[in-house]
Amino acid sequence: MVKLPNSVKRWIFWIHLTAGMIAALFIFTMSATGVLLTYERQIKELAEMSYAVEPEPDRQRITTDRAVAILQELHPKEPHIYVRWVNRDGAAVPAWAGPNSYLLHPYSGEILRVGEGAVAEFFHIVTDLHRYLLLEGDYRSIGKALNNYANLAFIFLILSGLYLWLPKRLSLRSLRSQSWLPKRYKNAHHRNRQWHFVFGIWSLPALFVIAVTATLFHFDWANKALYGFYGETVPVPEKHEPVTSLAQGQIAYEKLFERAKHHAKENDYGDWYSMWMEIGEHPHEARFYIDKSIGHRQELAYSLFFDSRTGQVTDVLRKEDWSMGDQAWGTARFLHTGEYFGIVGQTLAGLASLLACILVYTGFVLGLRRIRRN
Repeated sequence: MVKLPNSVKRWIFWIHLTAGMIAALFIFTMSATGVLLTYERQIKELAEMSYAVEPEPDRQRITTDRAVAILQELHPKEPHIYVRWVNRDGAAVPAWAGPNSYLLHPYSGEILRVGEGAVAEFFHIVTDLHRYLLLEGDYRSIGKALNNYANLAFIFLILSGLYLWLPKRLSLRSLRSQSWLPKRYKNAHHRNRQWHFVFGIWSLPALFVIAVTATLFHFDWANKALYGFYGETVPVPEKHEPVTSLAQGQIAYEKLFERAKHHAKENDYGDWYSMWMEIGEHPHEARFYIDKSIGHRQELAYSLFFDSRTGQVTDVLRKEDWSMGDQAWGTARFLHTGEYFGIVGQTLAGLASLLACILVYTGFVLGLRRIRRN
């Protein structure tokens, strides 16, 4: 058996307690909103599925060109357009002209919904709370900074919590007793302490991944460290000539869509779930994002680029075609939400976020009790 130095552990305990008490509200907010965001994509997809219509085998769906024309009629000065086809008969057609969102009837082109809908608006509010504490304008940067540094405190709490979790004398028996909830609790304090220890150790791996990957969204140094590990520099956002209008006399968008479907079938993507067409980002370019998943899992999707004047494929971009730094960043992005592992990963990330809420509550209660005793 190994005995841990009590003096070191005492110092770490008080730093752990102080950091936890200061950052508790922010960590709880990020964790609680993380729970609400667990199945965001699936819930939004279900909301759109409620607008689906009965399939009409004898009736042709609207063409991609017709969907684009509807958007141009509504917003003639907005050339940046998205049209998303869901690979299911009768599915409504989500479409965007710049920031303007619509849901179109798949056969008539009638506008079924203006805007992203109540479900999406709810998730926008939750996301703003998760990232910015719902602060707006010039205050948004303050909310972001508070959450950023609270997340760093959370990483410290996770690591110091692991050290504090270790029993005074290391043995298999003592480690086992620290890893499972007892059958009975002596009192509320004993329950809170056991919950904090046991839920903490079981959720620690997932929470550590969630918190560490979050630094990439917050800090330049985290991105420089990630890309620097692969000998790369952080990519600079692309600058290109703005598109002011969609050129005439080009290949029909419906024909490009058919070619994209053919390309998907030849590349083992015939079972694609959705296909996004984007135009107006670059002159004379149509990009199709072909996705087998609901959640934009990068390993199950690829981008196909056409020259919209000739209909020729100009590029095919899969995740393995990215630089190593970009691949690592993309992986970290979806590890943060658990989506890298699909619905199972999302569920584990959501459960870990729920346990983090319990850890904040029990830690705060235990901290108050300890402060009063001193």
